[in-house]
Amino acid sequence: MRNGVGQSIALAGLGVLAAALVTTPLGTGATSSQATAKSVDAKAARGPRGPRGPRGFRGLRGYRGFLGAPGANGAQGIQGPAGPTGPTGPPGLPGPPGIGLDRPGFALSVLDSAGQVGEETSAAIGVDGLGLISYRDLSNGNLKVAHCQNVACTAATMSTVAGGGGQFSSVTIGADGLGLISYFDSAGQDLKVAHCSNVACSTATTATLDSTGDVGHDTSITIGPDGLGLIAYRDVMNSDLKVAHCSNVTCSAATTKTIDSGLVGGYVSITLGADGLGLISYYRSGLDVAHCSDVDCSTTTKTTLDPVPALGTSANVGSDGLGLISYRDETSHDLKIAHCTNLTCSAATTAALDTLGDVGRYSSATIGVDGLGVVSYFDSTNGDLKVARCMDVVCSTATKATVDAAGTAGLYSSATIGADGLGLVAYQDGTNDDLKVAHCSNVFCQPYFRRR
Repeated sequence: MRNGVGQSIALAGLGVLAAALVTTPLGTGATSSQATAKSVDAKAARGPRGPRGPRGFRGLRGYRGFLGAPGANGAQGIQGPAGPTGPTGPPGLPGPPGIGLDRPGFALSVLDSAGQVGEETSAAIGVDGLGLISYRDLSNGNLKVAHCQNVACTAATMSTVAGGGGQFSSVTIGADGLGLISYFDSAGQDLKVAHCSNVACSTATTATLDSTGDVGHDTSITIGPDGLGLIAYRDVMNSDLKVAHCSNVTCSAATTKTIDSGLVGGYVSITLGADGLGLISYYRSGLDVAHCSDVDCSTTTKTTLDPVPALGTSANVGSDGLGLISYRDETSHDLKIAHCTNLTCSAATTAALDTLGDVGRYSSATIGVDGLGVVSYFDSTNGDLKVARCMDVVCSTATKATVDAAGTAGLYSSATIGADGLGLVAYQDGTNDDLKVAHCSNVFCQPYFRRR
């Protein structure tokens, strides 16, 4: 029993030792309640927070960063009210005196007013790009030439190049770049030619080409493919159509031939066809044409295109290489045009371009830079210079415009196309007996035209 009591006492001692190890940390000797009390005492020892001290000085500004991309444009604001009108400036200097009534689309200029001048005009463009106009000075019985000083021909220098009347003149530019003018010397009743000595034709040398009878009326000149002049004209004594072919560039001599005989009524015009051969329009049975078979026109084929009295014929070649001939139908008093259907002009289509009143005298046809025909002519009913511009190559229809309506204007008109591509028309002011020119303001030679 002694052993049992001893074991009990020993086990009880081990339990007390275990309880002591659980409640007391090793090596401290302090209990849990003692540690908590010490922590509370430490917090209680910290005093309250004192006031904030003053702010220190601001430091230096740092570098600016990179510029960002621009933003999108905002919507446009409404337009503000117009400001007050400024004060009126002083009046300008007066302009030069006028020289005629300019109509819309045309600039009109008087070139020569010294006496009775401007009859039977003929216009061409020289190698200097300026107009060269031959005309008759009736007061002094001379052939005169006006050389334009600018493209619009608002002014010109005038020269007397020959005496003897200077009727029925026709000017062209020769292969040497100088003017060549055929005309009728009424004093000797001869066909003559004047060859200009310079571009302005201030002087010229003259030669007689045909003096057999009363010859040289209604002259018309062109330059053949050989570079020599070819002149169509009328032999009044025999009522014949004749041709003179110059023997040299200055046309100091020529060979002459009769093309059509008997009852040739004049109104002669010659041009050079696309085949390099002469094409002559004139009045005999009606509107007649003669097509040269060779360079010197020693033989021809002849055709009547329109069996009406055809006055004032003017022959040209269109952009299609075929003849285009303007004329006046004396029966109906209309401006008409014939478009050849082949190179020899053995047939043609005809059309009336203006039928309002008595129109179509002194017609002159040329081809614009757009390849369409332009015809100047006289409106006898109103005494006006008019221009018709073809609407197609065959000129089946045309637009019409009055160019000069001051008094009696538009006698003996001659149309050509200037170096600026615009029409230039020389004519006589019948009221004042002056030489005038009209310069078109557009290629259509029509007023109120503008491009959009």
